[in-house]
Amino acid sequence: MKKTLLTEAALVKLQLEYDELIEKRHQISDEIKRARGFGDLAENAEYHAAREAQSHNETEILKLKEILENYELVQGNFDKNSITIGSKIKVNYVDLSETDVIEIVTKIESDPLHNKISNESPIGSVLMGKKKGDSVEAMSPNGVVRLQILEIL
Repeated sequence: MKKTLLTEAALVKLQLEYDELIEKRHQISDEIKRARGFGDLAENAEYHAAREAQSHNETEILKLKEILENYELVQGNFDKNSITIGSKIKVNYVDLSETDVIEIVTKIESDPLHNKISNESPIGSVLMGKKKGDSVEAMSPNGVVRLQILEIL
């Protein structure tokens, strides 16, 4: 099984989220008990909603548990000479004549709306290991994206 790459910050965040879901498990259980007291379970909307919440919560717990039991910690080896996880880079989108600063992160931390690009994404994967001045092409949902690396910050 492929290990999930995590930074120290992502590991802490996931552990906190896992702990919150475990605590929520008790709250949902109490809600189910309370809803059972309303009578006929076949027509008890509160009971069905609580059971659905329980199902969703347990699914999330299992996902996080799997990640937390099978991860590889990525150390912040910030290298100004080549792009690694944790690198912030200034790029030029060649076809758009626009520049932007993006950060290469693990898939758990990716947030494209805040320019945090996963190292496993099409763009992130072609940037890994590249240097200032290099040009790359990546397939995106909108077609080919051509980037020039202006600076590793």
